[in-house]
Amino acid sequence: MRKPDVINADQMGDVLGLLVHDFRNPAATITANADFLQEVGLVDTDSVEALQDVKLAVGELRRGLDMLAWISHWFTGRVPLEAANGDAGVFLERLERADTPVPVTVEIAAGDQLYAQGAQVAVEVVELLLHNTRAHVADPHATVRLYQQSGRVVIEVQDAGEAIAPELRQLAFTLEGQNALKGRVDGRYSRFAGLFAAAVVLDGVGGTIEADGERGAAVFRVFLPQARPTRPPSP
Repeated sequence: MRKPDVINADQMGDVLGLLVHDFRNPAATITANADFLQEVGLVDTDSVEALQDVKLAVGELRRGLDMLAWISHWFTGRVPLEAANGDAGVFLERLERADTPVPVTVEIAAGDQLYAQGAQVAVEVVELLLHNTRAHVADPHATVRLYQQSGRVVIEVQDAGEAIAPELRQLAFTLEGQNALKGRVDGRYSRFAGLFAAAVVLDGVGGTIEADGERGAAVFRVFLPQARPTRPPSP
């Protein structure tokens, strides 16, 4: 069969959405059976470890399906992920107490106006970037900084890994750029086209992302538009 000269974005998005739906069913079945076996109990250590590996792998598969769903929504012109406005500091300060992919230190600028459009999406994007840290840094740890700049709320994720090469920084968050990142130490490719997925989900709330830094101090910088805090109704 000859490949099409032009691929319709809506059709591509619809097909991706179908694939996400189809893959979620067997993933849920595997998870349910793994949970059952864990509750029943296994007799030897090797079996317990193998079951844990299965659960981790399925968790990673589900994470990838979430990102594929964002991309499928983007192709069809829908908002990839509905996210409420809010104080980004409130969302991100919880990371130090949460089970994150790598240990994280959160630094929040005091006195800054950090109420952002689509602030909830910040947690999803930061977690995605922490998975990137885990994949590319030998002794993974990240620092998340949150501050206000020129009418935008800025979230920086910095680690001790290799920064994305300057010539790749414009491509890194595009669909066509993912192959260019793969296989390069200074490409920082994220599994499941994660950097593209980050750009897509941020675009849905009016945000953007960029790469910066140098060797040993890689930086991802997320920008969200500031929003007006909603006032509670008068009594």
